Amino acid sequence: MSRRPPGPDRTRRAACSVLLASGMAALAGCTAFAPNKLELSQARLQELVARHFPVDKRVLDAIDLTLDSPRIGLQPEANRISVELSLRASGGGALSARMAGSLLVSEGLRFEPSDHTIRLVDVRVERFVIDGLPSSWQRQLDRLGKPLARGLLEDQVLYTLRPKDVAGLEGRGLRPGDLRVTATGLEITLRPVAR
Repeated sequence: MSRRPPGPDRTRRAACSVLLASGMAALAGCTAFAPNKLELSQARLQELVARHFPVDKRVLDAIDLTLDSPRIGLQPEANRISVELSLRASGGGALSARMAGSLLVSEGLRFEPSDHTIRLVDVRVERFVIDGLPSSWQRQLDRLGKPLARGLLEDQVLYTLRPKDVAGLEGRGLRPGDLRVTATGLEITLRPVAR
């Protein structure tokens, strides 16, 4: 049995099959390069928050606070993160010795398109305690906790997209959209750019 050389129809079909297979492979590759989500892990969020500490602050015109060692917690059910900070306090009078305590705050996150940043918003004080502080001072400290936390964290930049990342997204017709706290970190949904 002899083989016939392929005719023009068979050659065309074979070429089309190769092109189609190549095209499908290229499209599959594009999906990997243009995901519809970006993710920041809890460890990365921890690094980003840690950059802003330690912080020294004077409260009640008598207590010097040092806030450091932030620990990030994820609250996916509320779409928030929490930050627990160790604090050291010293001062005159009732605080002649150094005291320790903690500040626990939770906050939401928002994307600011004007400067391509992720910012902390809606800061809430969950706990503000200095161990061994007289109860009268603790009540005053409780009253000052919210403004102190807001001053330190409200609208604080957590993450800035690099210009090359922004250009890459815009080149694909995408922009950051919704932010969602997950059990493993932060998920940034990518949306098509409105044209």
